[in-house]
Amino acid sequence: MKKKIIMADDKASLAKEMLDRLEALRKEKNLKEEYVAKQLGIERAAYIGKENGAIPISVKEWLRISDIMEVKLIYFLKDNA
Repeated sequence: MKKKIIMADDKASLAKEMLDRLEALRKEKNLKEEYVAKQLGIERAAYIGKENGAIPISVKEWLRISDIMEVKLIYFLKDNA
């Protein structure tokens, strides 16, 4: 069985898609950046950096974000194609 090799461009693309889904869902749910930041226990500026991809989001934070947004974690990973 061959393993699929994920190239750096694929990882960057996946990360961008996840962050795009995060921002879109936050806006769809009418949640402010400040609210999500407070729920994560971080400053608004740090959350903005995470949502924009400048600061990495940890697995623990992704799990908390999925709770805040009331979706399963897989929501951010799903393929909409």
